Amino acid sequence: MADQQPLDDPLDSSRPLPGLQDAELRRLRGGKAFPPGFDPEAIARRARQRSRRRRRLIRGGGLGLLTATLLFVAFDPSLMADYSAPVGQVERIALPNGVKAQLDSGAALSWSEREGESRVRLHAGVVAFETTVEAERTFVVEVGALEVRPIGTVFAVSAADAAGWRAVVESGQVRVTRRDSGASRVIGPNEAAWVDVESGQLTSAAVNVERTLAWRDGVLDFKNASLAEVVRTLERYRPGRILLLNEEAAQQRFDGVLALDDIDEALRIVAESSGLKLEAALPLLAVLR
Repeated sequence: MADQQPLDDPLDSSRPLPGLQDAELRRLRGGKAFPPGFDPEAIARRARQRSRRRRRLIRGGGLGLLTATLLFVAFDPSLMADYSAPVGQVERIALPNGVKAQLDSGAALSWSEREGESRVRLHAGVVAFETTVEAERTFVVEVGALEVRPIGTVFAVSAADAAGWRAVVESGQVRVTRRDSGASRVIGPNEAAWVDVESGQLTSAAVNVERTLAWRDGVLDFKNASLAEVVRTLERYRPGRILLLNEEAAQQRFDGVLALDDIDEALRIVAESSGLKLEAALPLLAVLR
């Protein structure tokens, strides 16, 4: 009886598929033959398509990561600033020209010098400046569309006010100028200047500077302020968001002095005085309802 020959194994790696030269096919099958009825060329084409899709996804993911990074930089002013104050803290610094500055919570500014002029650009928040005689003639603060030049003074600029960019004088005088139109005016103690949101005109009015700059002493002093304004101000001193989920209560008026060393306690005081409840006080979220 003749020796029985073993049946051919269609997946036997020792039997290369005739004409199978495509490197992608060899990689996919580890050199093994495809079983009958399979189209190796079609399989190779699909594999190449999947590979191209993966590369596109990787490139797209890289672009998405870059976009997210740029957006993060755009919305975090401290990343482009020379000086900044962390949320919940007030920083006191001396600028290179000797001007003293107090940065309120979340404030960020950049410093530059050119052609004998010292220039600060406020990116966010509120900063109070105390100038020196030597710095007065060559010191300029930019905030949004405004340019502020001191004339021997203690003054503050704000990029966080509900009315827009604003300058406030405690002592001395400042000249406030619209950089786009050149319109300007000089304001003195207990006055503020800003660009009116509706008319677009440079406007000035009397203000209570002691109340406006109370944050320098670790408190916030509110007089006949809407609850919405109170919450918006407190949010500057607490990481994350503070949500006021009561539209009717948003227009209630609030009078009081709130300490900045415990913002959650300040929120409880606001809630109790307004008939609301502090429903959540999470690390990055507080909810008043």
